[in-house]
Amino acid sequence: MEKKILISTLLDEYRIAVIEDDVLVEFYIEHPDLVKRVGNIYKGKVVSINPELNAAFVDIGTERSAFLSFSKEREDILEKISEEILEERKMSKGDELLVQVVKEKVGSKGEGLTQYCSLPGRYLVLMPGVKHIGVSRKIVNLREKYRLKKIVKEIRTNEFGAIVRTAAQGVDRDTLSRDMKVLLKMWRRLEGISKKKTAPFLLYKDTDFITAYVRDNLGPDVHSIILDSKKTYRQVLGYVKKFSPDYLSKIVLHDSSVLLFDLYKVTEALKRSFEKKIRLPSGGYITIEETEALVAVDVNSGSFKGKKSPEMMSFVTNLDAAKEVARQIRLRDKGGVIVIDFIDMQDALNKRKVMNALRKELGRDKLRTRVYAMSELGLVQITRKRSRLSLTRVLFDSCPVCEGRGYIPSITDITSRMEQRLLASPRGSRIKIRTREEVIYYLKTVEWDRLKKIMRMKRIHIEMESCSDVHYGEIDLLTIDS
Repeated sequence: MEKKILISTLLDEYRIAVIEDDVLVEFYIEHPDLVKRVGNIYKGKVVSINPELNAAFVDIGTERSAFLSFSKEREDILEKISEEILEERKMSKGDELLVQVVKEKVGSKGEGLTQYCSLPGRYLVLMPGVKHIGVSRKIVNLREKYRLKKIVKEIRTNEFGAIVRTAAQGVDRDTLSRDMKVLLKMWRRLEGISKKKTAPFLLYKDTDFITAYVRDNLGPDVHSIILDSKKTYRQVLGYVKKFSPDYLSKIVLHDSSVLLFDLYKVTEALKRSFEKKIRLPSGGYITIEETEALVAVDVNSGSFKGKKSPEMMSFVTNLDAAKEVARQIRLRDKGGVIVIDFIDMQDALNKRKVMNALRKELGRDKLRTRVYAMSELGLVQITRKRSRLSLTRVLFDSCPVCEGRGYIPSITDITSRMEQRLLASPRGSRIKIRTREEVIYYLKTVEWDRLKKIMRMKRIHIEMESCSDVHYGEIDLLTIDS
């Protein structure tokens, strides 16, 4: 698989596209107006504790109190930490404590917090207060896992845990030791500042977006990182030269009159991916609907290509859909609960193949996903860590006409409501109808006989005025003085 990372810079806005085998699989936008708090460490103050939610609300200095769950899991770093490894941390209202943002605010919900802070380095993630040493699951060589874990056990101090990142593969002891020393020094400094400050207070903010992205994503699986800004190119080159000199050849400057995203057809691919129906190679399609609670994906056979049995048609369509859904989840950066409604299949082997394909494709996702077994109705539930706004919410605003429902009032309903108002008007009135041109056309053609009947019944006179500033679905009725 050839993986390319494209970074486009427009003044102070960054857009990142990840291409795998010429297919767009991830897309990110970092704009100064989009406040990013994930990774920030605060000294916060407990505002209230809710036993029913098993959580606390903490003031970290933002508009709305942040949400701190008492769960013993650190889903952003560890697959699972047993209760013996994590110490019990009790609290009361008014307590001041160190917390880290693990989830951006969504809608009316405040940021998600954890007490188990972590500091990311190039090769290690330092975890104060957690005596656990883990190795990235993307490092599959058992000997390398053992070597790295042994080194980290020797260079860490007892009160700190650590996660070995994928980038640490093949890295020597001295380099890992330097990374550990930098992180330990940084944490000691944060502790010192925390003792002098009163909550709420921001103690730590992650490095700038581009440097952090390169730090977290540059590895042996990346073929190249291509940038279209000389300034950003020099910035990335400087970082890689200092921390990962072996990867210098992977950093490439795009110096052409053709726009970087146009060359790789990113904008075109992005547009196709957000169409109402996303077509599949087999002729079927999927639709994706996002609600506040979950994301619903529906798989349809559509105009299936081929003369196969219904079972085979369902299997082929579902197999295509499994791969496309996994790509869409990554591309749109969907989080929370995702439910896929596959086409019904009877063959247990076919079901297993579809589930294996789904898990395999989701295995490329850097965020943790959990796939549950397919139900008898063909439903598959996926949970995925949500850390930031989905791409849908970043790229699109709710439609001002339908207010996000995806539907607008039918013209028959619009005119029916208007006719009810006309029937309730005083007899002998002169009324001006102000509405959009297409509604007036409908009134003068389809509804004209009904309007004439109402005018005779109420002895009213009607004038019509086309007005583009009237909201779709609304009709202004103005009484004209005689």
